[in-house]
Amino acid sequence: MTDPGVDTGIDEESPARTRWDGYLGPRIWAPVGILLLAGLAAFAGLYLNERGEAGGAGACEPGTPGCELRQPIHEHADFAVFIRGQRLDFSDDRFISTADEELSENVHIHNPRHTVVHIHRESTTWDEFFRSLGFELNDPSLLGVTPETTFLKMPDGTTYSANATETFKFYVNGVKVDGIASYNIADLDRVLLSFGSESEEDVLAQFDEVTDESCIPSGRCVERGNPDDEPCSVTSGVCN
Repeated sequence: MTDPGVDTGIDEESPARTRWDGYLGPRIWAPVGILLLAGLAAFAGLYLNERGEAGGAGACEPGTPGCELRQPIHEHADFAVFIRGQRLDFSDDRFISTADEELSENVHIHNPRHTVVHIHRESTTWDEFFRSLGFELNDPSLLGVTPETTFLKMPDGTTYSANATETFKFYVNGVKVDGIASYNIADLDRVLLSFGSESEEDVLAQFDEVTDESCIPSGRCVERGNPDDEPCSVTSGVCN
């Protein structure tokens, strides 16, 4: 108890002051709070930007801010799409990029190899490739998609959806996977997308029809062809 006769210098009618009083006033914590919020916002922006560049609809286009994180490359992969046992033909002019007109700067098909994808930007996904040709693939490699909600929308608007008797099967280099849309296309990959009521054995037979010609423009199998003779290879210098 304080001796009433001693002057302590404290106004006993006012709330007692603590050791923190004067240190965490608005003039101190307001600027600190603003700096913390700005740091969190910058971190979130960087995270979302990197997520978008990893593939899918959020993939950036060359020349846009942040897209420099996806460095130029030149790689190739083989692919095939089967719908109810019939292989889709990608030799149609609407799917082919030329030196004068490229459907996408990042990924495209060139004559004469219509089953070979040319990849010119790292972290390019199969989703980005199919969208450049007018397709839309929704599969379980994308967040929130299940085998039951998987679908493939064609350039003409026709949509194939998984149902009780017809399903989608995906194979990458002979290994069955849940989906491919968000997968980055890798050099010399062999990829199959199949829809229908076929058995796994039938689908494996379809995978055997996936070509293995991407090594030629990639210059990995010179015994099978000179990459310099290709219209778009790692050594020809004809395309970017």
